[in-house]
Amino acid sequence: MNHIIVHVKDRRETGAFLAWLAGSSEAPLDWGPFTQVTSSNGVGVDFADDLVPAENINFSHLAFLVTDGEFDAVLARIAERELPFWADPLLAEEGKINHDYGGRGVYVRDPGGTCVIEFITTPYGEQPSERSQRATPEATAAAHGGGTGG
Repeated sequence: MNHIIVHVKDRRETGAFLAWLAGSSEAPLDWGPFTQVTSSNGVGVDFADDLVPAENINFSHLAFLVTDGEFDAVLARIAERELPFWADPLLAEEGKINHDYGGRGVYVRDPGGTCVIEFITTPYGEQPSERSQRATPEATAAAHGGGTGG
């Protein structure tokens, strides 16, 4: 992926917030109608605030895979500003982090409240070994209670 556009209420405020929260050494860059923050893997997150009316902005979710050290730094910045944070994407478990898939995860809202930003230390989803087992016709057929056809 090269970049993604996320609609928010205030592109500069959200861009500055994400750059600060992620510990970016680069300031967000204004480029046309966008404010871009470049992630550590080089993907641009472009925030826009005037392409759709504010009342039509949909809920967005950004997830960043980080190291344990980066996660600790994010938590420290959250504590520094006493920001609300959650362990889940539905924002039901306030003041907690999760330990899904053997890692850690945390969710915060951008200043405008329309974008939830997640930091995780372990990718969510199936383990690669589980994926490769299901990719075979035999494993797929077995999972559905049948043979391989043929």
